[in-house]
Amino acid sequence: MRETNQNLAKYFQKNQKAKFVVFNRTLENAKALAEELNAEAYPLASIGEYKEGFDILITCTGAPTSIIDNTLYQSLLNGETDKKIIIDLAVPNDIDAEVIKNNPIHYIEVSSLQAIAEKNIQERYNELDSAEKIIQDNIQEFLPLIKQRRVEVAMREVPEKIKEIKSFALNEVFAQEVQALTPEAREVLEKVINYMEKKYIKVPMVMAKEILVKTPETEKN
Repeated sequence: MRETNQNLAKYFQKNQKAKFVVFNRTLENAKALAEELNAEAYPLASIGEYKEGFDILITCTGAPTSIIDNTLYQSLLNGETDKKIIIDLAVPNDIDAEVIKNNPIHYIEVSSLQAIAEKNIQERYNELDSAEKIIQDNIQEFLPLIKQRRVEVAMREVPEKIKEIKSFALNEVFAQEVQALTPEAREVLEKVINYMEKKYIKVPMVMAKEILVKTPETEKN
């Protein structure tokens, strides 16, 4: 509990200018925390004598019942009427129900903090679901692109392979027949072969892309 009080007090000290007063059943413990916070320290038994007022009251004891009833609370107010903040971290609560009922306070207890924490956790889980959906949607968009890229890389070798086939056909398989052709006939043959070469390079790439586009629909069915 001392650690809880200490962490919360340090938070307030870090985020705004604050003057602290520490009360504890054991004065030595009060002084240890007060030293870290540059605060005043008193035994808890003397809290009824404190008359300097407050803005925020933080409680966290191991008492079996409430330690601040309405009479003590009025004493701590010392005539102040503005709305106070009470952070009650004790289980059971340190603040008596009459204090909460009869005074203008913003009361924060463990159960309310737990509810806020659970709400924040649920919101994070909801964001996690949204993030997972975004990831899955992007994966579905990415898969066809990576498949297409793989086909494009594989097709890089097609032009060279076709050129090799063309050269082998003209210079080896049909070398004699080609040599026997007239210059005019040889020119026509070259044009036909060049035309076919371009088409043979283009057709496999177009067919592969069409297959990739149709693949997702096929996989769904």
